[in-house]
Amino acid sequence: MMKILEGVTVVDFTQAYSGPFCAMQLADFGARVIKIERAGVGDQSREWTPFRNDYSGYYAAINRNKESLSLDISSEEGKEIVRKLVKDADIVLENFKYGTLTKMGLDYDALKEINPGIIFASLSGFGQSGPYKKLAAYDNVVQSMCGIMDITGYPDGDPCRVGPGIGDSFTGLLLCNGILMAYLHKLNTGEGQNLNIAMLDALFGIEENAILYKSVLDQNLTRMGTRNAMFAPYDVFTCADGLYTIAITEDEDFARFCKTIGRPELASDSRFAANAGRLANYDAMMVQIVPFFTDKTRAQLDGVFTEAGVAGGSVQDIPEVVHDEQLNARGMLWEIDDPGIGKYKNMANPIKMSLTPPALRCGAPLLGQDTDHILKELGYTDQQIAQLHEDGTV
Repeated sequence: MMKILEGVTVVDFTQAYSGPFCAMQLADFGARVIKIERAGVGDQSREWTPFRNDYSGYYAAINRNKESLSLDISSEEGKEIVRKLVKDADIVLENFKYGTLTKMGLDYDALKEINPGIIFASLSGFGQSGPYKKLAAYDNVVQSMCGIMDITGYPDGDPCRVGPGIGDSFTGLLLCNGILMAYLHKLNTGEGQNLNIAMLDALFGIEENAILYKSVLDQNLTRMGTRNAMFAPYDVFTCADGLYTIAITEDEDFARFCKTIGRPELASDSRFAANAGRLANYDAMMVQIVPFFTDKTRAQLDGVFTEAGVAGGSVQDIPEVVHDEQLNARGMLWEIDDPGIGKYKNMANPIKMSLTPPALRCGAPLLGQDTDHILKELGYTDQQIAQLHEDGTV
């Protein structure tokens, strides 16, 4: 079955998490991703835990379906190899510090002279403009600066980082989205373009009600634990064997919830009948509904709330999550045979398409494993390739 991005070639300079995560999305749907790694060193994530067989599971997890070209792009011959690659490529990805490729003569302005239809996509902490553009950033820095950390955690505690590296993954997904729109534009017009995305912009763009409350009501939202500023009850409850969460967003949902917990009178209580009242009388409401949860298991709660059509679910730990029947029914774990760490299971691509689904073709490449093959495609002879190895260019 032909993949939707089959025939699309990506020259990928990215490393760490954000850029490789973006490139992985493209690779999962059939794009040929040629990952350019520092000669003899490779992507910095090759040094990140967890390790198996002295090989990074982290690197393996976000670099599947790609090829690895080990290359010193600071050398003149290395730059020439890049230019040859870009000549017939569709997309260039990079997440270097601001100005790095400009100094090397490999930025958008230079590469579009070689390939006017090239899509040049940059990802960085703060983007290609503004006073912070030259600053380095990782996920925790951006979560701090964008305000997300300040609104995460409990009121009496310190700001808390959101567990997964959302600054990287979400920004990578947005860049992938931008690339696909740019590629559609290219198909329609033949024109390439330069696009960039900043982690700070991306996370600022998902802060939802905190920004709205400030701009509309001039109110400052801060940490609320597991509560929600907009709805009630929308919280986590202690039950007999763990924690359970409930989400009520409409008054009719609350009435159904009250009936389910055997307290139908609460839905007509003037303090709780409307969502605004429930928010204003939150503590009083919780006193009334918390006892229902304490002597019931999560499975029992799942049963009663599912039957009643009330949104809820168990707070699961990771061992429970990987065995969750819904995630497994959705095929969200791929067993990958990786050349570095061997067989392991990792998150599959969540985008489900009936005709052009994502596919696992191979694990993450060993450093430089495709170098000679790619060079031969570019027209280099065995003797020339041997010289490039001897010179340290590849």
